[in-house]
Amino acid sequence: MLLDLTGVAVVDTTVASYLIKTAATVTLLGARCAATGIQPSVARTIVELGVDLTMATSGSLAQGLAQAIAGRGTTGSARA
Repeated sequence: MLLDLTGVAVVDTTVASYLIKTAATVTLLGARCAATGIQPSVARTIVELGVDLTMATSGSLAQGLAQAIAGRGTTGSARA
């Protein structure tokens, strides 16, 4: 699952918490989660809040799609 954060301008603890919960839920369903399009200001805020996203990240949605397609089938999960 790709979470495209391109249009997200502000992240607070609530938003970060939802991202973490979404990634955990996706993992429980047997799939992987990656965040794409994180703006520098959002990245800085995430780091300042001490949030560990524990998911793959990409600079853009196109990069995330390419990584997801390239990595498909490299693990035991058939879901993407």
